[in-house]
Amino acid sequence: MLQVTNLTKKFISKTAVDNISFTVKPGVITGLLGPNGAGKTTTMRLLTSYMEPTGGEIFYKGEDVRKNPLDFKKKLGYLPESAPLYPEMLISEYLRYMALARGVKESEVDTQIEKVKTICELESHFETPISFLSKGFKQRVALAGTLIHDPEVIILDEPTSGLDPNQISHIRDLIKKLGKEKTLILSTHILQEVEDICDEVLIISNGKVVANSSVKNLYSNHSVLISSKSNFSEIKKVFSGDDFISVEEHTEEDDNEFKAYIIHLKEFKPESVFKTLQKSNLDVREIKVYRKSLESIFEELTRK
Repeated sequence: MLQVTNLTKKFISKTAVDNISFTVKPGVITGLLGPNGAGKTTTMRLLTSYMEPTGGEIFYKGEDVRKNPLDFKKKLGYLPESAPLYPEMLISEYLRYMALARGVKESEVDTQIEKVKTICELESHFETPISFLSKGFKQRVALAGTLIHDPEVIILDEPTSGLDPNQISHIRDLIKKLGKEKTLILSTHILQEVEDICDEVLIISNGKVVANSSVKNLYSNHSVLISSKSNFSEIKKVFSGDDFISVEEHTEEDDNEFKAYIIHLKEFKPESVFKTLQKSNLDVREIKVYRKSLESIFEELTRK
């Protein structure tokens, strides 16, 4: 388990990371989200011991990472957004170099190279200079270098950037498999990727944590959407009972004849909306559980 407590990073004129705390569990993929300049990259640099924090603590398996950062780095695989590669090397040479640099035993180097070569589908270009590769293929080589020493903790910054749809699908499947046995953090701007891959989500805005929950709980709300010809005052009057908190107009799904309204419930019992409608004279065309999109949730949390 990777645990962060009151982590802070201050620069001369700005606090990039402001007293944040969170936990990343093994076997769970945690998505790290935030707008540009929110503090995501600084947070990742602090987690990897690339940068020294101004305050706070980082623990891995109960041990303070700052007391022995080199030991923690041996267990860490970090793929930055702009992955550093040696363009003059062949893929085979690069992976051997990375294996030895990461402390893989000489007797195990070939085995590890074969493993990541297969995982990242590098067979067709294995003896090709890196400078000749497409951006997507370079990304796969960088990912292979990240995994070469079989790290316990994996931090990936935009790992599908520049990949074609087939490669994206393959890398996402790989991340899902890795996430079952590793402690894995995935930073991405692709919200669909969070929905497809992540179990937990951590949203940072202006250096602060504004959401820290499971993806499922992030969506959870006690609301039902109905589409009706009735006006707002009529809808509000019908849903004024003890089971309901409020009613609001939902302009995104309006048409010329029917208007959309969101009914907010005190408890998630959508059947109470049905029962109330049965007793009313409202002309209703549609009723469904209302779930905000991740895009709208992200916008609300990072705009405040």
